[in-house]
Amino acid sequence: MELLAKLLGGVERVKIMRFFLHHEDMVLSLHEVTEKTKSKGVVVRKELTALTGMGFIEKKKAKMVITTGSGKKVYSKVKEVNGYRLNPLFPHNQALKELLFDFQLLDNKEIFSRFKIIGRIKLFVLAGLFIGEPKSRVDILIVGESIKRPKAEKILELLSAEIGREVVYSIMDVEEYEYRYKMYDKFLRDIIDMPHEQVVNKLKDKII
Repeated sequence: MELLAKLLGGVERVKIMRFFLHHEDMVLSLHEVTEKTKSKGVVVRKELTALTGMGFIEKKKAKMVITTGSGKKVYSKVKEVNGYRLNPLFPHNQALKELLFDFQLLDNKEIFSRFKIIGRIKLFVLAGLFIGEPKSRVDILIVGESIKRPKAEKILELLSAEIGREVVYSIMDVEEYEYRYKMYDKFLRDIIDMPHEQVVNKLKDKII
């Protein structure tokens, strides 16, 4: 991510460009881009202005469902708003997709380091988008002890924002993992029998 950020003008710009490239047919509001990329509104506004000036995205009016209120008093209405869309005629879209969606460039150990705070991880597997294998059942498999799922889900949410699409994952404790492995659970077998990278494996001879 560091290299791409330097080349393309910052981490936030990379996240926003990935988000538009992944949702190329959608008109997106400032609020949606801000929420999905987990960025500050003022930063997103600045980047959208810059990317529009470059011709990467274009302004577009569209009808969107706007939700207001909270709790039991939530109201939704269709309203025409100003949004942004990937410019389909921008000449470098395909080249940018190949560059920005090549997640094999990411540092796998750095990705794992983000999850150290969630518990005692015994197995950390990267597959799917991280190794360029679209048929994988998950992108990340985490097996461990005393795993704090809310913390893990928060990290995965931020990682998804960085990547520009939802990261598919599975979290299991060691007991569940070993049971499912011994029972030839199809979901688990599909993960470990297909190409993947074991960033951490402390299960030794128990499996894999």
